[in-house]
Amino acid sequence: MGLLETLKSVKNEGFDAKKDSINQNSKLEAGNYPVRLKSVQAGKNKNNDQDQIAISLEVVSGKDKSRLENIYISFDDGLPPFVLETNGRILLKLAAMVGVEFKNKDLEDEYSASQALENGIGKQFKMELTISPNKKNPQYPYRNYDFQTLQVETGDGTFDIDDENLPF
Repeated sequence: MGLLETLKSVKNEGFDAKKDSINQNSKLEAGNYPVRLKSVQAGKNKNNDQDQIAISLEVVSGKDKSRLENIYISFDDGLPPFVLETNGRILLKLAAMVGVEFKNKDLEDEYSASQALENGIGKQFKMELTISPNKKNPQYPYRNYDFQTLQVETGDGTFDIDDENLPF
């Protein structure tokens, strides 16, 4: 990555040179975030040659606006069953949040699933991020996700927002 690409990447992650510290952690902290599906791409994991889906979510408002959360999921046969099940729940929940209904042909592999999920790019929802310790690799804590429809507080209560009610 060259100079221009590096600076674009840093800026796209939400770094504000006038007010942010140079020594900041680029990962989001635990919390609830309004996000949009920014990108979905299938490819090979460089470290273990497994097929994976790279999902990028962008925070759409608040102090962390424009920051990204990247989720990588794989359905490789060598993964433990609980990891496969968790990855399956993440994929199905994300699809539900962005209005994508998978067909059998969409679930043949990570590549076809990512292509189907691309139809939800730009859709917004709420992400709940929790972080828990990793006993084997404490420097890499577990990042756990849950997703819900985005709700807006009004004087009369809350209501769900669907894409038809968005002003853009």
